[in-house]
Amino acid sequence: MRAKAKFWLETSKGDYLIGPRTLRLLLATDQEGSLKAGARQAGFSYRAAWDRLQEVEGALGFALLERHSGGERGGGSVLTPRARALVQRYKKFSDWMEKDLEARFHQAFGDLED
Repeated sequence: MRAKAKFWLETSKGDYLIGPRTLRLLLATDQEGSLKAGARQAGFSYRAAWDRLQEVEGALGFALLERHSGGERGGGSVLTPRARALVQRYKKFSDWMEKDLEARFHQAFGDLED
């Protein structure tokens, strides 16, 4: 038996902002070097990925991707420095939360485990 939890960020008004799926999109886009390839890898359509990022950027007030169009090798996208910092903080907090959840779970349910 184990405990699982998901965490996401919301705006001050309570609207969804970023969760695990959006984080996967950002990481995949950065890794692949393009939103199109990142969207495919993260399970988004290109349009849904574009819309999601526009929504998050609007709420945050800063760009998440540095977009490069055209050129000899085509366009591409990578995370902005602020987006990298956001991703690092999200992952760090998520790791803390999982460790705390596991410890508290064992405190509450340890006697029921095999």
